[in-house]
Amino acid sequence: MISRFSYKLTKRMLTLKHSLDDKYFVVSVKNALRILRQFTPKLPELGISDIAERIELPSSTVHRLVKELEIEGFLVQNSKNKKYRLGLSIITLGGIVQSHQEIYEEAKPILANLASEFLLPAHICVMEHHKVVYLLREMGEQPVKLITKSGRYNDLHCTAEGLAILAFKSQKIIQDIISKPLTKYTDYTITDPKELKKAIQQIRYKRFAIQKDTFDIGYISFAVPIQDYTGEVVSSLALIGHSKYVKESQYKEIFSRLQKEAKVISEMLGYYEY
Repeated sequence: MISRFSYKLTKRMLTLKHSLDDKYFVVSVKNALRILRQFTPKLPELGISDIAERIELPSSTVHRLVKELEIEGFLVQNSKNKKYRLGLSIITLGGIVQSHQEIYEEAKPILANLASEFLLPAHICVMEHHKVVYLLREMGEQPVKLITKSGRYNDLHCTAEGLAILAFKSQKIIQDIISKPLTKYTDYTITDPKELKKAIQQIRYKRFAIQKDTFDIGYISFAVPIQDYTGEVVSSLALIGHSKYVKESQYKEIFSRLQKEAKVISEMLGYYEY
């Protein structure tokens, strides 16, 4: 019996444009599933040759399937080592974020402590397909209604958690994002490319971001970057909540704590400053 995961993946892959017969397509779906199963917490990244060897298929076949999975968001390529990892589009196949969450499992107590200390929900966020995705969240005891549940996507330009990652991406990626029409959620949302680029440069220099009333009036977000073992910024550590609960005199303390804890999480991912 085909699993729910396999069934949903098959439905998603039916949207791909194929000029192949049904029999070949079924084989392609099965091989795509075999590729996805090779990624585990112990093997989060694999290259084309690694995958081809593990599932005993020609590299050309694996390359074609991997590219299709990448287009659909099931795989994401690391721009530095050219290897692939699972993409968060898999969330849409049943809420599966385990492969990403396990990487940050040790950071959950840090999130809980931050949420308790500052009475603001704490998050770890990642960037996928030019969106910020909320991977982990600890609410603490403060009753706050948020739209940052695990797996939700938001725009990058209007959130501190998104800008804290975007600021450390290549100029090509930054330009690609800010050159497209940007949604103006409130009167405070920065949509002018020149103004946004200036804000991004400041975030890159200061290594922290703050956005108030830019996504929704009455909300504020603080965020700092997290680096992995390669030194690349792969996620952000953020506090997000009602601005009425935060005094401006607390900003410095919040950023200091976030940067300190982001350093600890980066070390969990194998990054050490020398």
